[in-house]
Amino acid sequence: MTSFRLLAIFTVLALAVAVQAEMPAAPKDSKPADSPAQEQRHSFLDPITFVGESILHPKDPYQIVPGKDPNGWSLVIEPYLWALGVAGDVGVKGLPPVHANFKPKTVLQNLDWGIMGKVELRKGRWGLLGDGLFAQLSMDGNPPGPLYSSGFVKVQKGTASLALAYRIVDDRRGFLDVYAGARYNYMGFQVGGNVDSDGVQRLSDAITSRLTSAIIGRIDNFIRTNPGVLDSDIVNNVRQNLAQRLLTRAVGAANDLRESLSPRDIARILNRVRNRPDDTRELLLAIAQARLAAAKDQLTPVIKNRLNAAQQRFSNALARRIEDALPTSVRGSQSWVDPIVGLRGQLNLTRWLFLAAQGDVGGFGAGSKIVWNAQASMGVNFTRNVFAELGYRYVYMNYSHAGALFNAAEAGVFSGIGVKF
Repeated sequence: MTSFRLLAIFTVLALAVAVQAEMPAAPKDSKPADSPAQEQRHSFLDPITFVGESILHPKDPYQIVPGKDPNGWSLVIEPYLWALGVAGDVGVKGLPPVHANFKPKTVLQNLDWGIMGKVELRKGRWGLLGDGLFAQLSMDGNPPGPLYSSGFVKVQKGTASLALAYRIVDDRRGFLDVYAGARYNYMGFQVGGNVDSDGVQRLSDAITSRLTSAIIGRIDNFIRTNPGVLDSDIVNNVRQNLAQRLLTRAVGAANDLRESLSPRDIARILNRVRNRPDDTRELLLAIAQARLAAAKDQLTPVIKNRLNAAQQRFSNALARRIEDALPTSVRGSQSWVDPIVGLRGQLNLTRWLFLAAQGDVGGFGAGSKIVWNAQASMGVNFTRNVFAELGYRYVYMNYSHAGALFNAAEAGVFSGIGVKF
């Protein structure tokens, strides 16, 4: 849908220029021909007199600075501020992807600093376009889940594009450029948090409870099929299942743990538990004794207390291993380059008021899978050399590589003040 809107903008822009080109020249009044000084005149209330013979070969080319030779060198510098919001999935290598949905107000409130601007160097129909931004945001908050009591996120986002432009429509009423180039993208994260020991213990207790239930099911089945079995026989039978499957399932069912730790970290925790046979053997013996006693209706408070104590010791040991594995600070970054092609144009309503639009598409699998950039604005020329514009910009990017993910849209109002030389 974005591509059709972008095409419609440029179609209207080109048609407007074409229609104006076919209009007859304005009738001459009784005043003498404009003097050179009058041609240099530039004010808010002085509308453009449209003259020209064709779109591609107009009589009077578009002048970046009114009165300046359009075939000479020109330079435009425009710092701007883009109040963008972000919606989509974002992740960096080493960190699990998260769904971001930040409004422009939230982004601005948490903006540490930012640099944004664009520049244009032109001679005749050829131009060199540059656009870039780099910003850092910091946020404090309470991470979801029970494992962290507090945390912070620091995000750095940067882009820098450089493109060669050719002016296919060059007229006093406006212009239309086609351009091609590349855009460099950078994304960096630093995430930190304070581990909540009580929350980790609660999670460990839940894992231990699931593990105990799974072991009880195995033991009860073993007792039914093997009458007269001993505690040691039960432990030897169940222990291999515990090492291979039961503990893995119990830990793997903990969503909060899987969201905070990578599969490699979870596997490391499991290995540490398996390499401490005393913890698991005591738990197995206590469960086996309790289930045999229950089968014979001989379950006593002493046996129950032994089982509860074994469960608590196992849970405490597991909680320590989980807490040791939880990261308190993680950094990650990714950079890539996207080829881009696009169109940009401007329609002058008067000498002081203009409409502008720009859009490009890129990526094509070389960097991002696809990236769209579209913007439209209205501007005012305060003087021959100073202007300002206000508009809306939308960028969609789908990038995924080596654990990094940015499948999100950035959109919001932008404004800038520029100088033309």
